[in-house]
Amino acid sequence: MKKLTILLMTLLTACTSTETKKGTSVYAGTLNETTVTSVIEELKALHPDANQLLLEKGIRHAASLWREEDGSPSDFTEFVKANYISDPVRRKEIFIKISHYIESLYGHFNDITIDLKKYLDEAVGEIDETDRMFGNYSANSHLSDDLYSNKIAFAIALNFPYYPLAEKEKLGPGWSREEWAMARLGDLFVSRVPAELNQALNTALGNSDMYIAEYNICMGKLRNEEGNQLFPDDMVLLSHWNLRDELKANYSNKENGLEKQEMIAKVMERIIKQEIPEVVINNPDYDWYPISNKVIQNGNAVNAAPEPDTRYEMIVKTFRAMKNIDPYYPEMNTAMMRKFSWEMEISQEEIAELFDSFLRSPQLKEVGRIISQRL
Repeated sequence: MKKLTILLMTLLTACTSTETKKGTSVYAGTLNETTVTSVIEELKALHPDANQLLLEKGIRHAASLWREEDGSPSDFTEFVKANYISDPVRRKEIFIKISHYIESLYGHFNDITIDLKKYLDEAVGEIDETDRMFGNYSANSHLSDDLYSNKIAFAIALNFPYYPLAEKEKLGPGWSREEWAMARLGDLFVSRVPAELNQALNTALGNSDMYIAEYNICMGKLRNEEGNQLFPDDMVLLSHWNLRDELKANYSNKENGLEKQEMIAKVMERIIKQEIPEVVINNPDYDWYPISNKVIQNGNAVNAAPEPDTRYEMIVKTFRAMKNIDPYYPEMNTAMMRKFSWEMEISQEEIAELFDSFLRSPQLKEVGRIISQRL
């Protein structure tokens, strides 16, 4: 338990560092403000009838992604002049084309990913090293690099810039469906994460998925302290959601539901504390007494070592892979921020307020009263 406490303290400290709170990034574009301002003024003069706010936003966003390997400041200027679309009609035409291309790319890559993870995600046979290697492979890990290299990403960032969550919440109510779609296109290019870091994260996540995919508890081999079997012989549950579902299912069991729930809870506790005997994981050859943590095989007690800290090694490796990516997101430089503001598009503060209002709701007590009557 001490190891777990230290781990959680380390993660929390890392996630709430001064740098994170400031929302700053150590990774910045190579174009200085003078260059960017000069390009903006030149384009405004060339396109006086264009949406000036959108023009400036697009140039600044594209500039924030421009790196030394993409070209000199003058190269950036020429790129913007050649690729900025001021005509709304033409911009819509280009948007429709890009949408088709992106749908094709992402759709086919998704099909590939599903196929490569088939043996990891479906019960189609034993998982071996070949499945692990293909399951960890990300076919599109270089896609972002390629789109920056051939300047497609810059053309999209320039003409369909990214709107942070706060701006979406402010401007979104007045947007048309088409304007929302164009803003969504801008969500595609908000960072430049090197392919090797994306692949490292995919590997960490893939290893975690495989670890969980093989983490089964043979419920028919569990015993209470009297040596009684509570679950069917053929019941095998995946940790943790199958265990959770079985726990929930036993609320209506008047006969021995509570005892089953207590046993499942103890199994979960042993897993969390990494006290679970390693030999009982996905293995029907041993009887396990979760309460006392005793292991029996063929009627004889077995000195079974606990599982190593594999579970928390997976968490730490995933955390480090995500943290290595943080600097490449100028406006969302923590995984927490990306999860809330980018993926779920709801602020962390708003989530906290929702939970607070829910837990304080007087209806919650009434629901609890109704549930207690049915148990």
